[in-house]
Amino acid sequence: MAVAVKTTTTETTSTRSPHQQLVAGSVLGAAFILFSFWLVFSGLPTLWDYLGIARIFNVFLADALLILATIPVVIALGFVGRMLINTHPPHGTRAGAVLLAAAVFFIFLISVGIGNMIQYRAAMGPAGAIILTAVIAAALLAGAGFLLVNPGFGRWLGRVEDQGWFHANSFKPNQGRRVRLGTVIAFLVLAGCGIYTMLSHHTIGSGTWEVHIPGTDYYFPVMYQVALTVPLVLAALAFWFAWRVVNWPAFADFLIATEAEMNKVSWTTRKRLVQDTIVVLVTVFLMTFFLFVVDILWIKILSNPVLKVLEVNLQEERAKQNAPTQW
Repeated sequence: MAVAVKTTTTETTSTRSPHQQLVAGSVLGAAFILFSFWLVFSGLPTLWDYLGIARIFNVFLADALLILATIPVVIALGFVGRMLINTHPPHGTRAGAVLLAAAVFFIFLISVGIGNMIQYRAAMGPAGAIILTAVIAAALLAGAGFLLVNPGFGRWLGRVEDQGWFHANSFKPNQGRRVRLGTVIAFLVLAGCGIYTMLSHHTIGSGTWEVHIPGTDYYFPVMYQVALTVPLVLAALAFWFAWRVVNWPAFADFLIATEAEMNKVSWTTRKRLVQDTIVVLVTVFLMTFFLFVVDILWIKILSNPVLKVLEVNLQEERAKQNAPTQW
């Protein structure tokens, strides 16, 4: 009986087309991604509040223990995700899972936001707000599903995945190392300055990011401690983007070619560099002195009372420029 069930399952799986397998893998992958983000950013903190860890210890220690508890969960989720990837999903499944998860998240925010706006402006009852929000979410999800089942969209997902944004493989890792490293450092410095500016100007906010569900009194927690979590998320995204962009085939080839051209440059010696610098500085000084003398000379000539070309009192003009402006 066990052999017969196994044979039937294998035959059913083999009858699926590659695009159907792509759709199924994208849906399962998106569900896993959304569950992972919910568990890390909302589920564990909610459980932590429910257990009252902050009441047992102080707030700082409770947050530190939450971080320590989150680390093994993130590692376990990464291990499970790696196992799912190692099952050799159809080409484009990674891109489909990530994009579908992002689409579902934004559909949730859009539908809830529209539902809240219409409820408050139209004074709609709770039942009507819930139905309206469900209809909007269902329509948007149906549009996303229609797009996903389109074979042309599946081929586009394959082309997007070929760019390397959804896997950790490096592109020509032994070429252009110095230019790539410099690009990564420059991007991380830029991202770090942006995150520091956000923190110093308190533009991130504080507390918990909660979304009100229309027609109810429930607030769905999306992210706890946004003042701490958002900078960490942005820093992780900056590290990932900086590493991925230098392994993007088109940009990586450009960086490799740049380093190859830089290696062809004939760098001057230290002695020649000092000599050329002195020549440039002396030339600039002489040109400045010459232009200054010529300027003074022409002022004296054109200001001569006999020629009457420049009839301007320089002392009065200087006094006007130095006078305070009246607003």
